[in-house]
Amino acid sequence: MKSHWIVYNGKRIWYSDCTNCGLDSHAVKTEMDYAFNMISTEPKNSVLSLTNVSDTRGTPEIFRIFKNAASKFEPFVIKRAVVGITGSQKTFIELLNKMSGTKSFKLFDDLDQAKLWLSEN
Repeated sequence: MKSHWIVYNGKRIWYSDCTNCGLDSHAVKTEMDYAFNMISTEPKNSVLSLTNVSDTRGTPEIFRIFKNAASKFEPFVIKRAVVGITGSQKTFIELLNKMSGTKSFKLFDDLDQAKLWLSEN
């Protein structure tokens, strides 16, 4: 798995690495299943979550996988950031925010901006 814990400014962040999956929904599902296995062992409302979807396409199947993952992660996550969303795929995140509960995804252009925002109180 590519996904893993990172530390930034003294804060522990779960990094879901869904980069370079293209149209491969199986690769995305594998990463999201692994992410849930890791995140679900953490206390509720404790996880800072960063998802990188650079070079992954927003197909209906991939959208469904992310929607289901966001819903499952909801009890554990306190802040969510996403990197790699471009152009019309931003509509995907707006829809996901409406369907995934109270903790919206904040979009960033690069990883350092996202990590900084997540590490701030």
